[in-house]
Amino acid sequence: MKFIIPVLFLFVGISSFVTMNSSQERDLAIVKDTLAADREKYILAFKDSLKGKETVLADSVFKNIKSLKGKSTEQLLSIMNNWGHALGVTCKFCHDVNNWASEKSRNHLRTREMIVMNDRLNRELLSQMKGFRQPVTMGCISCHNEMKEPPHDGLRPQGPRPRPEGGAAPNSGGAKN
Repeated sequence: MKFIIPVLFLFVGISSFVTMNSSQERDLAIVKDTLAADREKYILAFKDSLKGKETVLADSVFKNIKSLKGKSTEQLLSIMNNWGHALGVTCKFCHDVNNWASEKSRNHLRTREMIVMNDRLNRELLSQMKGFRQPVTMGCISCHNEMKEPPHDGLRPQGPRPRPEGGAAPNSGGAKN
């Protein structure tokens, strides 16, 4: 009897732990990338319209390709989908879906600048790090983590900003207290 009770407690503890972990993983899978279906809709439409051109260079098929020259159309669509995931956005964030070649969105220039920054970071800084067994690289998701704007100084506190030390707010209008 003394042996059965500890074994029973151990069994209940392990089964509770396994059940708790599997439900957490299932909940996380539901939350992640809710815009994937929307991006996939546009990608499938592109793939249908480009049948037979999947391996053709994207800059010979699409207008205004500047940063991704030399990539196939299939690679370009995959890269765009990955960027959408990394920023937590859909195609409409950067593109006019009725005129894909339009560059009216300010996010086109931003994206091109970010590509240059990311390439330089990987090529000039991270490739020089000797303390790792494999090359260290970063991508959009490293900073953005599925957010349009990455947190520039860490997570921001919620609620009103605390007043500076010393008490009262600055006096306005020169009035004396």
